[in-house]
Amino acid sequence: MSEFGILTFQSTHHAMRAEKVLTKEGIKIKTIPTPRDITLSCGLAIRFEVEEIEKIKELKNEGKLDYKELHHLQTIDGERRLKKLD
Repeated sequence: MSEFGILTFQSTHHAMRAEKVLTKEGIKIKTIPTPRDITLSCGLAIRFEVEEIEKIKELKNEGKLDYKELHHLQTIDGERRLKKLD
């Protein structure tokens, strides 16, 4: 089993700005192509460890981070389970 959080954005500009904020906050991230089953609005998404979900929500509430949607992605025995969190 593997699981990650995924952030999506309104634009590439928002994704790039989020990369800087998250890296500065010490959150390990990976910029990935946005999975097609999530959205087609922006081609970039950010993947992160699920343990960071609350910290990421906190950054958004503080106005430090702007994202479109927050998702939890699990892969169990080759089956993807995607849940929109925010």
